[in-house]
Amino acid sequence: MRWKTGIAATTFVALLALAARAQVCTETCSEYDQGTCVEHETTCTTPAPPPPAYGAIAYGRTSMAWGYSDHWPNQAKAESVAKQNCAAHGNDCEIMVWYKNMCGAVASADGSGAYWGLGDGIGAARGDALGKCAKGGGKNCTIQVAQCSR
Repeated sequence: MRWKTGIAATTFVALLALAARAQVCTETCSEYDQGTCVEHETTCTTPAPPPPAYGAIAYGRTSMAWGYSDHWPNQAKAESVAKQNCAAHGNDCEIMVWYKNMCGAVASADGSGAYWGLGDGIGAARGDALGKCAKGGGKNCTIQVAQCSR
């Protein structure tokens, strides 16, 4: 079966992995010869990155109360919500850590020691907080809270 010249080219979308984002590519036929595509043209665009997702963790060193927030458009809102959530359980809450498109954690030690950590995943954030606790001389380091915001 012979295709007529001038038939609209078939378009397809391909995702090509780039660093942390993908490109969207479209291929079209730019020249036909006797009904057959003989030259292709590829156009690629990179979509806008997702909006920032801020999160924060508030912790009370004496009360051991905690509160977190995630998926807020800015650091100030994330911290405000985390502090409000913590204040519902204790009166000594302070922001320990904020994070953007990643994870945070808070570890406590005997006494009033508290340490924060960050990571690309929740396990990495927990490990960072526990490592800082141990390096800081904390005894019986324990994760109190860990959360991600992406």
